[in-house]
Amino acid sequence: MANIYYYLIAFLVIGIFGLLMMFSTQKKSQIFIKYILYVYPFISLDFFPHTLSPNLFDFITIIYLFLFYENSKVLVQNGKAYLSIFYLLTLVSFLGIYFADSFTYLTTTALLQYFTIFIYAKILIDECILNKEFVFSVIDDLKIPLIISIIFLVVQLIVGPSFSFERSQNQNVMGGMSIRYPGFFQDPQKYSQFLAVSSLLLLIRKRSQDKVSLYNILLFVASITAMMFTGGRAGLGGLLIGILFLIIFGSTLYRATIIVASSFLFFILLNYAESLPMFNRVVSLSDDYEFRYSIWQDAFKIYLDHPIFGIGIGNYSHYVSLHNPDQFWWSDNVYAYFDHPESGYLKFLTEMGSIGFVSIFILVLLPVYHAISVFRKVKNFNILILIAALLSWLISFYTLYSFDDTRIKVLIVTIICFLITSYKWADVKV
Repeated sequence: MANIYYYLIAFLVIGIFGLLMMFSTQKKSQIFIKYILYVYPFISLDFFPHTLSPNLFDFITIIYLFLFYENSKVLVQNGKAYLSIFYLLTLVSFLGIYFADSFTYLTTTALLQYFTIFIYAKILIDECILNKEFVFSVIDDLKIPLIISIIFLVVQLIVGPSFSFERSQNQNVMGGMSIRYPGFFQDPQKYSQFLAVSSLLLLIRKRSQDKVSLYNILLFVASITAMMFTGGRAGLGGLLIGILFLIIFGSTLYRATIIVASSFLFFILLNYAESLPMFNRVVSLSDDYEFRYSIWQDAFKIYLDHPIFGIGIGNYSHYVSLHNPDQFWWSDNVYAYFDHPESGYLKFLTEMGSIGFVSIFILVLLPVYHAISVFRKVKNFNILILIAALLSWLISFYTLYSFDDTRIKVLIVTIICFLITSYKWADVKV
């Protein structure tokens, strides 16, 4: 995308946000959350790729925090536990930077984005507690980026994957026997992960609904069909585990919905599998695994050398440029070091060390534990759907570090916030 259009989009997104904040009569915290989802395709756009590099999400969050934020004195169940883990994780992040051999602007950027995502989470949690219906409003809004992504994909199928917001094309797009389409993401694997998580959220029902709407079922089928054009095996594997979870633990209604949707999908695969990128990857699963395994071995050695505090948040690419220079990409005359070790778990382990890694996944899994306790009391199956969506991300995160894309990070953090606040909005059986 030409720079003029790139910056025009950024100017319009920030300008419209400012106008809404100043002139809208709706509650500003709700406008902030909903606006992030309305402009979701653009929030990862950054501005200064060679200095401190805040993206649109960071800009909007900082503007809201300093100009419009009003603190809501909300008490969160188990809030002290979450806050203590956050403080510990923050301390570990700074200690990792302090003890790092050296670091670059990427560390400063990662630290900025660490704080902005927690600010977003705090605001969303407050609103979900103050207004239980807001949860379902946000879930409806999450359909907007999903629909836009499918429209975006259709345009790419017509004109090609060069139709993109990104500055450069990911090598996964044209690197196989067929084109792998990334939608409005830069990497088709991340788009696949986004589709897996978002499609499961379509199974959530409002209190007034006695079944999943036909519209949501059709959108579910469209989402899984779109996934076939990404070639993203990690996302597909995560989706299948999420569906299996719902089949085992969900109600009869969800089993029936999944069977109906799967029947449509089976028909598509039966007739068009040979032309879908998901089944036409030039690299076999075994070759793909061998490639990743060698990188995982190097990453684990890095962790063993820095087991407590890690090498510093956002510092992976700089570290391997000094100590593991064989970890690089060469594509279209562009030479770049890996910024992650082909695994989200190892990314956290190497950069944050043991304490940081455990802290992060306590913040992910503790809400699941508390939400399951709520489910046992109220039997609200929407909780299980949220857990299934989070599980699909956890599975695909094994071979795909996706938190370097703010859009994935916002989606997953939103789900975690819903689980944290489930004791407030899930008090009615559905």
